[in-house]
Amino acid sequence: MRKCDEISLGLRHVGFDLSRLVEMFPSYGDHRIVIRWRLSTGADCLSPSVGTAAQTFASAISFFMAAQCSIAEDWPKEANIKSCAHFDFIVVGAGSAGCVVANRLSEIPGVTVLLLEAGGDPPVESTIPGFELTMYKTKYDWNYTTTNDGRIDQANVNGNCPWTRGRMLGGSSSINAMIYIRGCRQDYQDWYDQGNEEWHPDIVEEYFKKAENIHDQHIKILTENSQSYGDKGPLIINTFNYTERELTLRLLESWSEIGIPTVEDLNGPEIIKAGIARCTADGGKRESTAKAYLIPAQKRKNLFILKNALVVKLLIGQKSKRTHGVEIIHNNKRKKFYAKKEVIVSAGAVNTPQLLLLSGIGPKKHLQDVGIKCIADLPVGENLIDQLVVPVTIYGNDGREPNPAQMNLEAANYLYNHTGFLAHPTLIGGLDVLSLYSKDSDSNQPQFQNHIGIFERNSSSVRDFFQNSIKYRKEVVESVVELSEYHSLYLFSFILLHPFSKGKILLRSKNPYDHPYIYANYFSDPRDLEDAVRGIKILTKITHTPYFKSINGFLGRIKWKPCNKFELDSDDYWKCICVNLVFTIYHPAGSAKMGLDPNYSVVDSRLRVHGVKKLRVVDASIMPSLSSGNTNGPVIMCAERGSDLIKEDHGLTSLE
Repeated sequence: MRKCDEISLGLRHVGFDLSRLVEMFPSYGDHRIVIRWRLSTGADCLSPSVGTAAQTFASAISFFMAAQCSIAEDWPKEANIKSCAHFDFIVVGAGSAGCVVANRLSEIPGVTVLLLEAGGDPPVESTIPGFELTMYKTKYDWNYTTTNDGRIDQANVNGNCPWTRGRMLGGSSSINAMIYIRGCRQDYQDWYDQGNEEWHPDIVEEYFKKAENIHDQHIKILTENSQSYGDKGPLIINTFNYTERELTLRLLESWSEIGIPTVEDLNGPEIIKAGIARCTADGGKRESTAKAYLIPAQKRKNLFILKNALVVKLLIGQKSKRTHGVEIIHNNKRKKFYAKKEVIVSAGAVNTPQLLLLSGIGPKKHLQDVGIKCIADLPVGENLIDQLVVPVTIYGNDGREPNPAQMNLEAANYLYNHTGFLAHPTLIGGLDVLSLYSKDSDSNQPQFQNHIGIFERNSSSVRDFFQNSIKYRKEVVESVVELSEYHSLYLFSFILLHPFSKGKILLRSKNPYDHPYIYANYFSDPRDLEDAVRGIKILTKITHTPYFKSINGFLGRIKWKPCNKFELDSDDYWKCICVNLVFTIYHPAGSAKMGLDPNYSVVDSRLRVHGVKKLRVVDASIMPSLSSGNTNGPVIMCAERGSDLIKEDHGLTSLE
């Protein structure tokens, strides 16, 4: 007898165990083939065959193995650059903003651009929307956590919560849930009213359109939305390849029953609304800024990219306050590169303030405390803002149960045509509908947002999410798991979009490898707690809607000793839950705030660092206030606008 090669599809993440899948043996007498299936239980299943089935299955397996290769992206190659090289522009960080800036500046022939990224190429899991959680707490994540202040998050292990940030090409656009929400007009009117004249809402809208390439056919055929999106930009905007539409329509009906009407497009002008989300994904694959902006630009001879290059310091003259370049660590070697025109820091809301502080830009006293000479006394890290999340656990008897066979089939479907559950994000159970609403019907911007995910009855994912992703303590985890053993869990993530509370980022030391202190300071302003309670109690009325009544839906108590004495769904109960169980929706911003007064801001409205020459910041940290919704789209818009401001200031107008 002879054996064929053992074959594995490598799909363990979704329940497959196909190692040693097929062994084929010709028999001595009639030349039949016996197929041996090695099951995940360890048992063998022997079946006689005339050969046709074996050949067919082997062909199918070969197809699926080849299909994995179609998922991979052609990431840009790394440049071979010697230390002390000079470039016109140096961009620090190849994330949501940095990829945009590098692309737009390198459009100018003859203008040299160096893009530096602390991480490497994204893994294949980044391309597959349903695997975003598998990258958390790996080398593709900066693995930040908030600092325990003894007040918030005391129901979390160690009194802190994870702050996942992407460390790879594309940054957090390569690890996020891909929801594309522009925000509303009032968000940017607020920026403009603070004196940031380059950011009028009409200007902002044009830069959203410049980035966008709308592929969603449903939106394109709506007359009222025909001009709402751009259709020539690099960034594809579409809808997830989603398959549970009957369920999500019932959820939209339920939101409508409590006063949050369904709209065709969440990026439309309505303030209070629910609907199917647009996303930065297309054909079942993620559309990160690395894919949208770097891959098309990678053959430009004036764009140079270094990966796994940690920028540890900006080179700034102590007296001249002029930025000359950067110092990095690459392949365990220190190198310096110099910028003729500017250094643009696009390292994100955590890394940007850390780098500025390490380089002597920040509050003078704090820099002195860690032994760094102050070059510019600016409030770096002092306006940290973030959209916070409070879990609302609603249960129902909807008959949903884990189905490993269906999961396996859908995984195969994804390899075949990029549909099924792997074609949309799994973050918090991952459904593609959400709602935006306010406590007052006449509000000019939404105050609250709901994401929703569903966990089937007795799903092991419930424990994994609450225990490992959010890191709640045992008492909290067990209270949720206990109810989910007998009921499906509808996990509503209640999000406070515009908190008054401000956090801060401080250096732990002057060692660039030491993570900074992150003080989220959620609910430090009492107005946030009052608003959150009102928003949550609007949401919990959803249990009285027809759909949730049909499944005997009910609000489940989250058990945590300090909160157990309060009546379920009371103001005091929710205030206790908010403070103790709050976590992030991964939208930090504002830590290098844009504004006119250097006493209260870090950059001016053209994103130039106050008092420091040849240095600009372009990323989420410049936002003076948060947009109404997921922030990745607005960050990309900021980068598009910032790129043109740089070109204008240097008289660069000639494009490819």
